[in-house]
Amino acid sequence: MLSAGVGFSIATDPKQAAIAAAEAAIATCASPSAALAFVSGDYGADLGLLLDALRGALGTRAVVGATAQGVVGAGREVEGTQGVSVLAIDGLDSQAFLLPDLSQADVSAELAAQTGGARPEDLVILLPDPAAMRAERLLADLREELSGAAVVGAGAATDASGRARQWCGEEIETGALAGLVLRGATPPQIGVTQACRPVSEVHHVTRTEGNWILEIDGRPALDLFCEAAGGALADDLRRAAMYVLVAFPRCEKEPLAPGRYLVRHLVGFSERNRALAIPELVAVGDAIAFVHREPETARQDLKEMLGRLDPSGAACGIWLNCCARGAGFFGVPGLEAAYLEQALGSTPVAGMFGSCEIGPVAGRTELLTYTGVLALL
Repeated sequence: MLSAGVGFSIATDPKQAAIAAAEAAIATCASPSAALAFVSGDYGADLGLLLDALRGALGTRAVVGATAQGVVGAGREVEGTQGVSVLAIDGLDSQAFLLPDLSQADVSAELAAQTGGARPEDLVILLPDPAAMRAERLLADLREELSGAAVVGAGAATDASGRARQWCGEEIETGALAGLVLRGATPPQIGVTQACRPVSEVHHVTRTEGNWILEIDGRPALDLFCEAAGGALADDLRRAAMYVLVAFPRCEKEPLAPGRYLVRHLVGFSERNRALAIPELVAVGDAIAFVHREPETARQDLKEMLGRLDPSGAACGIWLNCCARGAGFFGVPGLEAAYLEQALGSTPVAGMFGSCEIGPVAGRTELLTYTGVLALL
C-alpha cells in the first residue's frame, strides 16, 4: 500500500534543515523506499553534508533531487532563500537514476536501461540541468522511450556559484539529469496550469528565418504583436515582452483552451524588418497566437485545474512550478501553496520552483514555461 510523508524546513544550518525535513516526512512514512528532495538557497559546499544527513535520517539511499529557485511543501513555499522540501514514499516499486553528463549522454538508451520500459501506471519525474539540456533531442527521446507513461519535470536552478546541481544517492553532479520512476497500480493524475489569457485568434506563420518570425498570415509579425499588446504597451516593446507571449496550439479541436498550447517568450525584435524572435526554430505553417500573462487569469486557471482533479484517492502530490510565478507574479507570498492545500487537504505535497517545466500538453510530453505541473499518485 502506498504511503507518503512530506517534510519542510527553512533552517540555515544544513544538518538541522535535513533532519527537520526528514523527521517530518517519516512521521507518516516510517520506512521510505525512495524520496524526492528539493533544495533552494545557497548551502554551497554544505550541500553534500545536507544530503548525507537527509539520507541518514530517511533511512534510504534512493534520494533524488535538484537545486531550486524555491521550494514548496506542507502548505508552505519559500523563494530565493534557504529551504528544503522532502517527499518520502513507500509501497511502490521505484527506480532512482542519474545521467551524469546530459549533453553527451545517449539519453534514449540510458532511459531505456534505467527505467526498463514505461507503463501507463508509471510516473517519471525528471530534473535536468537546463544548461546541458538539448531540449528537442531530450523531448524526442522522452516521447520514444517513455511513451504511455506520465512524464513530469522541472529544470534545476543555479546556486551562488552559477551551477545547477542534480543528485541521486551519494552522487551530486552538474550538467546532469536526475530521475525517479514510480510504478503505481493506477495511472497518476496530471494537471497543467498556465498563467495566460489568449488575446488573438489562431494565425499561421507564413515567413521565417531561423527563430525569427517575419510574417504571420502574410502580414509583418511585429504588427500583429503590437495589435495584441494594444495601448501603451505597443509603444514599449521591451515592456510589452514581459506581458505578451507567443502561444503555439497543440490541439486542433480546442487550440486555445487551457492546457492545450505551449507558451514561449520573445527574445528579440527587429523594428526595421517588423519581425520578432523566440528561443527556438519556427516553421512556415505553424499555428500561432498571442496571449497576455496576468495574475488573475493564472489564479483562476489554477483553481479550475485543481477542480478537474480528484484528490480523494491521492496518497501524495508533486508540484513543479515556474520560477516566474510565485510571489513576484501574484503579489502574495504562498498563494499557490495555499490553493494546493485547500484543494488537496492533508495529502502530502512537495515541490520546487524551477527554470522550466516538463509535462503533457494535449497528450504529448512538452517543454513548458510559465506553467505549474501537478502530479497526483
